[in-house]
Amino acid sequence: MKNKFITVILFLSTVFAQISVDQIRNLTNQQLDQVKSELQSQTRASIVQADTSTPQNSSPVDITSTAVSLMTGDFFGYNYFKKDISFFDNVPAPAEYRLGPGDQIIISMWGETNFRNSWTIDKNGRIYFDNIGFINISNNTLASAEKILIEEFSKIYSSLKDEEYTSTLTVSLGALKSMNVYFSGNIENPGINLIHPFSDIFTAIVQAGGINEDGTLREIQLIRNGDVIDTVDFYSFFLDGKKDFSKIKLIDGDVIHVPTIKRRVSIYGGVIKPSAYELLTNETFENLLNYASGISNTASSDIIVTKIIPIEERISDDNGFTTLSTNFQKIKSIDLNNGDSVEILQIPSVLSSVDVYGQVKNAGRYPANNMSLKGVLDIAGGFDDPVFRKSIRDDITILRKDHNEFYSQEITVLYEDAEAFNLSVGDQILVYENIKYDNLYRYTVAGEVNKPGTFPLNSSDITINKAIEIAGGMTELANPRNIIYRKEYQESDGSGGIQTSFQIVNDVKKDFIVDSNASITVLPYENVVNIVGNVFNPGLVSYSKNQNYRKYIELAGGFKDDTHKRKIYIKRANGTIEKPQGFFKTQGKRIFPGDTIFVPLKDEKDRRFDVASFTADVLTALTNIIAIAAIISNDN
Repeated sequence: MKNKFITVILFLSTVFAQISVDQIRNLTNQQLDQVKSELQSQTRASIVQADTSTPQNSSPVDITSTAVSLMTGDFFGYNYFKKDISFFDNVPAPAEYRLGPGDQIIISMWGETNFRNSWTIDKNGRIYFDNIGFINISNNTLASAEKILIEEFSKIYSSLKDEEYTSTLTVSLGALKSMNVYFSGNIENPGINLIHPFSDIFTAIVQAGGINEDGTLREIQLIRNGDVIDTVDFYSFFLDGKKDFSKIKLIDGDVIHVPTIKRRVSIYGGVIKPSAYELLTNETFENLLNYASGISNTASSDIIVTKIIPIEERISDDNGFTTLSTNFQKIKSIDLNNGDSVEILQIPSVLSSVDVYGQVKNAGRYPANNMSLKGVLDIAGGFDDPVFRKSIRDDITILRKDHNEFYSQEITVLYEDAEAFNLSVGDQILVYENIKYDNLYRYTVAGEVNKPGTFPLNSSDITINKAIEIAGGMTELANPRNIIYRKEYQESDGSGGIQTSFQIVNDVKKDFIVDSNASITVLPYENVVNIVGNVFNPGLVSYSKNQNYRKYIELAGGFKDDTHKRKIYIKRANGTIEKPQGFFKTQGKRIFPGDTIFVPLKDEKDRRFDVASFTADVLTALTNIIAIAAIISNDN
């Protein structure tokens, strides 16, 4: 019974989720009957009442499970590092930026003396100026470097310190060096990496490819000169937008170490942001729920916790998980370990609607509370449209679930009485099509008839002969024996669908009943016979009355070697296949205009000497000779 119920649910899901509203509305009467059959097989009402009561158990219930915990989505936070970033060298340098080898500085001086030039700091942290020599400015900010240069340049440019004839000197950054930063631990590209000099620890990790899923996002270490100078927790940035990590700028030779994550717990179900979150040592379920942005509006008070049983406590690896049923109060006493998962159950839906199928403009699901059948049908549309209304049957079928009956109740209500019929939750309303109104059955007559065209199939006993009469009869050029009839043929495509094709019906007679969408073609009189196959001159031969098939073969040049004479056959103009018959092989079926004679070639096995066939041919020849001799003797 459970399987039947699941079948119905899957069917309804298909109807409302995988096909369009127009397709639902255009369900045929046969398809509606199938829907009714499925719905009637339900054994009990599926109206679900929401249970809002809180479990009163005194302690969590242990339920041993072999199922693997469900994890929804990726691990939280790792995608933040999978972005491409761009740096622009024309932005002002941070005030705390320190100069180093490879940086280009621009020195500008104006006033009593004017010049502007650029220098690149060498590997020893120095620049060289004529008349002064080497000046070491490495590991200085721009402000402190500027003070050093003013002090040095004032030795040859006294106006830098002259209050009457003053000159001004400024220092700015030109081209920037890249920093060598080392990465260790759970990083995508460990080792030494060239990093933009304006980088902080976050942008540096981005440039190194990000953190792999075994790495922590909350205890990342910045090491300088062998000492851990900062530990970064990126969750404050991911969740609250706080860039605490930007307070420390990287310098050449820094080490960024990403330890292995210690505890990760997944949470899903009735939460706003389901994912797997990293928890620090002192953090609990409340922190986990906060990281998931709290519960959703459909969350219930029930919680399922799936825990991994430690190896030393397992009876078998087949039972490596255990499941606890709890709630928001009791989960506070449950320790969450690495790999555990928490599911916040959601409140069940409550059925409060009815479904409309079939010949309406907007088939689908509608509210049932305080609604009459007419009210729902009017919303579904079609009954107030005078043209569309003609395509709807007056009798409406309602399937109503009854927990006391095996099958659903089937109720029939006329539309004129629909206002007085009150609906119940879960009713299935079937609106059938009036097939008499929407009869578009037709057939086509073409070829040698006086009025070719398409005609309505308004009777179930129209024959081919009658159809030709309706089309004005045959013309003088028509061949009454050469009529081609094509019918619409439907068959299964092997996957449950229907495949439609148009096929010729062979050996069709004039009293054959015409089908919907059939085509009748009357071909013209062809005063020729077609010879095909193993003859010397295959093709069309002029028709002569009362000639047998061998005469036409002679006119086509006669048989070639290895002809399979016993398998010669005739295809009539209407598609019928016949074999030559007669007491003498020189006789046989009568040939008519438009016929085709097929002369086949022996295959390899038939070309071998056949004693029986040879003997039969000899006896036939002897019989013919004896008969001819007897006739001559009688004449004498």
